[in-house]
Amino acid sequence: MDARDHAKELAAQRALEFINDGMIVGLGSGSTARHFIRLLGARVQTGLKIRGIPSSKNSETLAKSLAIPIIDFHQTSLIDVTIDGADEIAPGLALIKGGGGALLREKIVASASKKFIVVADSSKIVEHLGKFPLPVEVIPMAAPLVAAKLSALKIRAQVRQQSSGGDYITDEGNLILDCDCGPILDPRALAAEIRAIVGVVEHGLFLSMAELAIVSSENEISILRP
Repeated sequence: MDARDHAKELAAQRALEFINDGMIVGLGSGSTARHFIRLLGARVQTGLKIRGIPSSKNSETLAKSLAIPIIDFHQTSLIDVTIDGADEIAPGLALIKGGGGALLREKIVASASKKFIVVADSSKIVEHLGKFPLPVEVIPMAAPLVAAKLSALKIRAQVRQQSSGGDYITDEGNLILDCDCGPILDPRALAAEIRAIVGVVEHGLFLSMAELAIVSSENEISILRP
């Protein structure tokens, strides 16, 4: 395990302190969230009683393989705590998420949570959001129209591709536009502009959602709050 991956695991390990018997736990997506799900699975196998709501099919598959009981929003409308990663973390816990392609479900799960906790390694901390391309999930037929509207906002958008070739398709059957926005100095204004474009399903700006972030480097763990 390299140093960065070790830092992710340390952050995920610390997040377990927020999990108690009887909780409904939102299971995030991405590399740091996978560490958390594995660690949570080990706790379940030693007697911890929780139920999970996953934010992606990949997270659901992993959780089930670890015997974590899975439910959905037909069983509950409220999650006690969600643990998920982030692609960028700016001051005030403004986030970019969606690098793994699950931003819509991640935002649904986070929005239904009493407490939303971010776990990350220290490389995700930035002064301003925007170095990481902002994911925007779009209805497939609208992708060219949305890209043109974004271009008018001086945002260069490209349809995400699979590593094996072809367009990346989300769990909900949509496309993702990865958007080069430059430094995002006013995330709220940008979020409103993108949300107003017909054909946009969701964007990867997560604002005023996280209660705290657990950020780990090789040697220390920091707790960040808005």
